[in-house]
Amino acid sequence: MIFSKKTKLIFYLLVVSFSTYIGYILGNAFCVDNCSLTLISNILITNIITLSGVFVLINLSEKSITEWNEENSYEEE
Repeated sequence: MIFSKKTKLIFYLLVVSFSTYIGYILGNAFCVDNCSLTLISNILITNIITLSGVFVLINLSEKSITEWNEENSYEEE
């Protein structure tokens, strides 16, 4: 089973919005001299980490759902 493109897009947009907010909060918390550089770097780092994590989780869940469906079809026969 593969998730539809709309579902993946919704997941990715939600993750980007929440991770951007978290990066903004972290950037403000750790602001020392150059606040704009700190904000941008924290937002970029949190977006990269969370998007890569969600990408891996979506791929793993698609794979496990496919394997689960194949297992159930063998049991029915």
